[in-house]
Amino acid sequence: MVNELMQDDWDLEKLVRQKDELKVKLLHAQSVVAECKAGLADLERRLERRAVSSTFDERHRNSSANNSIRNARSRKSGSVDVPVDQNTAVAFSSRSWDR
Repeated sequence: MVNELMQDDWDLEKLVRQKDELKVKLLHAQSVVAECKAGLADLERRLERRAVSSTFDERHRNSSANNSIRNARSRKSGSVDVPVDQNTAVAFSSRSWDR
């Protein structure tokens, strides 16, 4: 029995076959790792684009909100479109400026 085990361990064809099987497994594992790395890199790029675009969108929203507020304030305070009451202007006299 010991001789049988020793013969199996030294069977050149069997060793070559095992070596080839291990090479195939290794190549498969390497391709899986490469595929995972590529998928991870793609995911990271998409997340980075999303982060950049959401930052841009947030700045754009803030800018739009600020512009809306500024426009609303300017419309309320002395817009060119607001008609001037001529009688109101008469209420001011040169004496009112001296006070």
